[in-house]
Amino acid sequence: MRRCTLEEVARLSGGRVVKGDPSLPVDRLHTDTRTLASGDCFVALQGDRFDGHAFVREVKNRGAVAALVSNCVIPDLPDDLGLVEVSNTLEGLQKFAAAYRSLLSVRTIGVTGSSGKTSTKELIAAVLHTRFKTKATKGNLNNHIGVPLTLIGLDEDDEFGVVEMGMNHPGEIAPLAKMAAPEIGVISSIGPAHIEFFADIAAIATEKAELLAALPSDGLAILNSDDEWSRSIADRSAARVVWVGSGPGSTWHGDDLRIAADGLTFRLSHGNEAVTVKLPVINRIMVGNALLAAAVGDVAGLTLDEIARGLESVQLPGARMQMVNVNGAWIMNDAYNANPASMKAALIALKEFPGARRRLAVLGSMGELGQHAVELHRTVGEFAAAQDVEYVIAVGPHAEAYATGALAGGLSSRQIVNTLDAAEATAALKSLLREGDVVLVKGSHFMGLEELVAAISGKGAN
Repeated sequence: MRRCTLEEVARLSGGRVVKGDPSLPVDRLHTDTRTLASGDCFVALQGDRFDGHAFVREVKNRGAVAALVSNCVIPDLPDDLGLVEVSNTLEGLQKFAAAYRSLLSVRTIGVTGSSGKTSTKELIAAVLHTRFKTKATKGNLNNHIGVPLTLIGLDEDDEFGVVEMGMNHPGEIAPLAKMAAPEIGVISSIGPAHIEFFADIAAIATEKAELLAALPSDGLAILNSDDEWSRSIADRSAARVVWVGSGPGSTWHGDDLRIAADGLTFRLSHGNEAVTVKLPVINRIMVGNALLAAAVGDVAGLTLDEIARGLESVQLPGARMQMVNVNGAWIMNDAYNANPASMKAALIALKEFPGARRRLAVLGSMGELGQHAVELHRTVGEFAAAQDVEYVIAVGPHAEAYATGALAGGLSSRQIVNTLDAAEATAALKSLLREGDVVLVKGSHFMGLEELVAAISGKGAN
């Protein structure tokens, strides 16, 4: 963030200076007292279980020079701590972020999707980094707090900002897109992830389409032609649409796929040009995400060779299809999160992993599926049975639904182990694991399956 004054913080956030010198320099707005830095303005967010105002009196000792509050009656405040008062601190943070972004010449790219949006965001950023000063959402800070913090993190000399946008309720994408004001919108996929508060996948597609609706007429939407729901919402954009994949109208293609233990290679082609790309992942679904990133790079003016170099340099966050060798066996650590579509994609990657003696799947329960949970877990269990899996270790509250599906898919009861949690699943896997095995470990984050990977590998949780 570029340095601004306390008065600017008040003006951009829709508040007023109630304490301190209006010309006081502020280097950053920040919400976490644990990582405050010198020159910060602390934003006292409030929630059902917390109130940041309880920490305001302490933030001066952590380097903050000011605080954004909705209640300025706080006893024992340091005399030299500036205060800006707004009616609601979250709304103030969001107003500031939107106004601050409007002052910058940076080109923003909005990225959303039911599966693969974080990987796609990282691939786009890696491609753009080959020539441009680029910042991207850190981790998956993609919600109503994470997006404004991402925008505030942009600097005046940044040329591109890649902003990931997530949702789990209707009405969440539109305000995020309004804040970020993207010129380019990218949707990785649309499926039943976070379906708990939606009637069906069509409703999820409608919500994702808000990113397309926010694009300017001279902007660009980049969509996966192999995703039927993305095709259904393409007309929501007044901007030009670029298609990638193998479906009709695609101008970016990936073929000649080859998978090895250390990654995959494919031929990236656009028009009459083609180049071979090696990605440090083994999941074929990543090729589609790479095509989306390649199309962004092309719009930015990069050559095909620059795009390929950027794709190959990507470093994905931990616990996303991370290969861990354990005494001659492979662990496919994809424990960060899960939904039905990403589960199936990971199971395909397990089936395609070369040279496996046996294939085992540790399937943790998936969250935020609501009334659809039992059926979707059953469907994934049945799908797993069709991927040459020798054993399924089902974990968590929906282990029985996984087991029912796996039995329907052809596995016997001796090939299925139901467990309550990561500890029980660890014990079950230890008793089964043999040299030459390949094991997929995947589940929603609340299952804590990274603990299983750490216990089996002895390398610590990511």
